[in-house]
Amino acid sequence: MAFTLPATLPQRLIKLDAQSIIFFVPTTLFFYFIGLAIYRLWFHPLSKIPGPRLMAMIDIINQWRTNVDGTFIHEVSQLHKQFGPLVRIGPDRIAVDGSIGFPEVYSLKAKGQSGTFDKVHDYIFSGDHKTIVGAPNELHRRLRRTLAPAFSETAIREQEVIISKLVDKLVEQLTRKAELGETVDFLQWMNFTFFDIIGELTFARTFNSLETGEEHIFITNFFHSVIGNSYNRFLMAYPYLSIPFNMILGRKRVTSAMNGNLENIVMAQELSKERMKMGEEPKPGQRDFMTHMLKKNRDGEQAMPDEDIMLNTMILIVAGSETTSSAMTYFFYISSMNAAQKQILQNEIRSTFTDESEINMINCGQISYLQACIEETLRMFPPAAETPPRVSPGANIGGEFIPSGTIIHVYPWATFRNPNNFTDPDSFRPERWLLPTHPHYDARYAKDNLACVKPFSHGPRDCIGKNLAYNEMRLLISRLLFRFDYELLPGQETWHDNQRAFLLWDKQPLKVRFTVRKN
Repeated sequence: MAFTLPATLPQRLIKLDAQSIIFFVPTTLFFYFIGLAIYRLWFHPLSKIPGPRLMAMIDIINQWRTNVDGTFIHEVSQLHKQFGPLVRIGPDRIAVDGSIGFPEVYSLKAKGQSGTFDKVHDYIFSGDHKTIVGAPNELHRRLRRTLAPAFSETAIREQEVIISKLVDKLVEQLTRKAELGETVDFLQWMNFTFFDIIGELTFARTFNSLETGEEHIFITNFFHSVIGNSYNRFLMAYPYLSIPFNMILGRKRVTSAMNGNLENIVMAQELSKERMKMGEEPKPGQRDFMTHMLKKNRDGEQAMPDEDIMLNTMILIVAGSETTSSAMTYFFYISSMNAAQKQILQNEIRSTFTDESEINMINCGQISYLQACIEETLRMFPPAAETPPRVSPGANIGGEFIPSGTIIHVYPWATFRNPNNFTDPDSFRPERWLLPTHPHYDARYAKDNLACVKPFSHGPRDCIGKNLAYNEMRLLISRLLFRFDYELLPGQETWHDNQRAFLLWDKQPLKVRFTVRKN
């Protein structure tokens, strides 16, 4: 016999008095959330993954600390030390140490599965699924094929003339300040340098910051937009909290942060249009990124449609400037804190070259200790503190089955500072990257897991510009260490302590004193 509700029940519910409703609604919600918490803690498919219990119950803790106050990068490092390589950091999300995450999540196929760990749609910013950083796999392959020639070794050699001229301008400005006895905000000058370089390589024009010594509005907007996009990720998850969110942080601050990205998109599109009018070569014999985008294929069609060009130039500007700037700023910070390693590198550079005119990308690539210093810089301070998350297709990770739809995060900074992966993980030791035949090789680091260091990500979607970045860094360090001695100003020793991260690092000025070396 089927069970039926009494016909009078709806009328009884309607007749509930206010006092009954006040009791009924909170009680129902209370038991709902208690039941949900019990399910998530003990019956959820991820309940076997260790981690803080409160995070397993509610996601807002992770979302706030990641996207609003930017402190989760430091917390997750401690969580990996406490709970191991797989940590549950939300009801449906896990953090995976890169020693497991890079080979098992970022490879072409999920291990033992037919699906792939796809990126979270529009995670970096709204519309990123149309660009090379967030595109679905098929579109990503097409965009990468088109852009790859712009980052080949041949292209980098062609671009070296442009890059070297702008490094000349940096050296000229630092020399002038050194002779006047002025200190510099080195972070600012690195931003000037790499935004000018990438502007010239993308739009055939710089932002003129190296020349004027002033920050272009594009740079200012960019750093606002990094935090603005992060705020937006939080509000997309919790739109009903927008009013208290604006009250807590201040509406003007939130609006300013979010508008920066919109203004830069418009600016990048206008600059793209101006560059496209110049054709494949903006100046006789000068080839840049756009040269390869505008090339015609066998059918006479443009390699990349105009719409794709305008969408992706913004990505090229950001990925090719801020990340390298961050790495170089950290190098000058950490090398100043490690006098022995700094002296070794200075000696190698100054004994390799007798004149600045000899310093070029090919020659710099022969200095193994320089490369070791760069690798160690990227280990200790990966410019992308967090990689954009992936979504599990239903696959095994680290021996555990992770159900479909689970959000997977890999935090390079936490991986690269993990004592299970490295000896003295918080110490700057370029020696760990040297071959046993090198005079400065140190066997204490022989068992370090160097393979897990992937500052440019891993797999078919790793950074397309990593070879350009390495060449730029080797050239810039060699030029500056050949000409200058340098030191941090007092009080700068804690520059990196407690820095916040919103995918990228939120950095403070770094005060450095340069002096032109004798002879």
